[in-house]
Formats: sequence, structure tokens, C-alpha cells
Amino acid sequence: MLLKGTRLGDIEIPDDKIITFPYGLLGFEEMKRYILLTPNPSIPFRWLQSIDNPALAFVVINPLIFHPEYNMQIPARQLAAIDAKQASDIAVLVIVTVPENPEEMTANMAGPLLINTENRMGVQAVLGDEEHSTEHFIAHELRDLQGPHPHPIKDTLEQLAALY
Repeated sequence: MLLKGTRLGDIEIPDDKIITFPYGLLGFEEMKRYILLTPNPSIPFRWLQSIDNPALAFVVINPLIFHPEYNMQIPARQLAAIDAKQASDIAVLVIVTVPENPEEMTANMAGPLLINTENRMGVQAVLGDEEHSTEHFIAHELRDLQGPHPHPIKDTLEQLAALY
């Protein structure tokens, strides 16, 4: 399938890479099919690109990269919605909002995306607790990145801005 994307150009999408969110994402319930893209593997951000609407794409990141103590209680009904049998089958991502000043970027830690890596089904969990914020500032945590993405915050933010 050929996706005529507005941000990353035309992309050939193999059927076995399509992620289906049966309930869509909050505010975008009608958009069910997405592809996860990594335009620059040297930075920790990825795109969750809608297949149903090529103009719709979200910047996402694995929250454990910048916030290793991220912990959540996921309602069983949300795990059942993606037929998750065990935790090791689930990839967790959070949507990142990048404002004009990238130093003020936030991650929605209260609405993580759970993707069953076995069947490519996804759901946006809604964590109903006060521990997780929809606007968790992440620039200061990105400054401390080590390991697979040891880029200084300035370089990471510049690379992210180039994707927009």
C-alpha cells in the first residue's frame, strides 16, 4: 500500500506493519490504522502516522527512555481490547507535543499507547490517577539521556524540529 504522506512524503507500507487501534485515539476515534515510522534512528522520537488520514501524525516516544521509573496500572479491559496475553508483548509509547519552543515539549503520560507487538493491535489507555500528567515536561529528562540515545538536548531538539 502506498501512503501519500504530507510530512514524510510517499511511503510504501507493508500490510504486516499496520497497527490497528479499534477505538482510535482520543479525539481521533475515526482514525483506526497507523504505521510507526522512524525517519531518524539516531534520535528517540518516532512518528505514529495515520493511514486513514495522511495529514495526521503524532510524535511519539517510549517513556522509559526519558523516565525509567514510569509505572502504570492498566485496566484489564484495555489489555483485553488488544488481546494482550503477557506484558512482554506490549510496546508502550506516549504522544509528545512539541510547541514553538521545544524546551517546553510535553508527553502525555496519562494516556499511553499500548501496542500488542504480536497482533499489531493498539489502544490508548486512560490512566485515571493523579500521578500521571497529560503535560509531563520532558526536556530536562532528555538532557540526561544516556545509553542508546546519548545526544545532547540541543541536537535532539534540532533533529526533532527538522522532522516537523
